[in-house]
Amino acid sequence: MNASVILEDLIKTKTTLNNRQIAEGLSFFKSVLVKRNEILLEQGDVADKLYFIVRGCLRIYYSNEEHGMSTRFMAFENTFLTSIVSFISREPATEYIQAVEETELLSISHVDFSSLRQDMPEWDKIYIHILEYGLTVINSRLGGLLTQTAVQRYRDLLRDNPELIQRLSNSNLASYLNVSPETLSRLKSQM
Repeated sequence: MNASVILEDLIKTKTTLNNRQIAEGLSFFKSVLVKRNEILLEQGDVADKLYFIVRGCLRIYYSNEEHGMSTRFMAFENTFLTSIVSFISREPATEYIQAVEETELLSISHVDFSSLRQDMPEWDKIYIHILEYGLTVINSRLGGLLTQTAVQRYRDLLRDNPELIQRLSNSNLASYLNVSPETLSRLKSQM
């Protein structure tokens, strides 16, 4: 299926934009193919792009010398992703965005997305969708990290997102679950 058709279908479910308005909006999105492990946003840079994942996987992660890497979020097909705080505030990002697999994206700049929202206020519904989805996912993930054991988080992942286990490397999966690779191996052997 054509990449822009996938995004067009999502826009039609979230807005009342007509076909001309959708086509005009989609003309701002650029197709981007990124290689596995390619960094799309470096910590300290301002997030200037909003990505829609057509195929593949992106992750947002933090990295520092003391704690190593910690994955905040994994995003798959039909999902928007950016460092949302940096994208909104225009301040430097505290995180990285990286392609976990070869990934096909549609990308729009902050300037173009803002222009679309100003010229066609109905595009705000897409913005609200992005913000609501992000808030829901972050709240759920934070709740799991604060209230569940590693075993519970792994079981929930098996139940709710088994594709993550097949698609992610053990190091990325361990980072996502906030456990060491050794703990992940023990969890896998217990299931």
